[in-house]
Amino acid sequence: MNVASLDHDMWWHRPARADEWLLYVQESPSAQGARGLATGRIFNRAGQHVASVAQEGMIRVPGRVPGA
Repeated sequence: MNVASLDHDMWWHRPARADEWLLYVQESPSAQGARGLATGRIFNRAGQHVASVAQEGMIRVPGRVPGA
């Protein structure tokens, strides 16, 4: 199996402390043709949206054609 992280990003919208409680909400809005996209939002205890993340990945099985 061939696995790769094609792209990943993180955007900080306001200051946040890593030593305090944070909620991470994740979804995968698209997955097809051996590639997938995952996005996430990070909130602090007060419910403020402090950061956003996105990652695109690829998983291929040798000898198989994506989408077939």
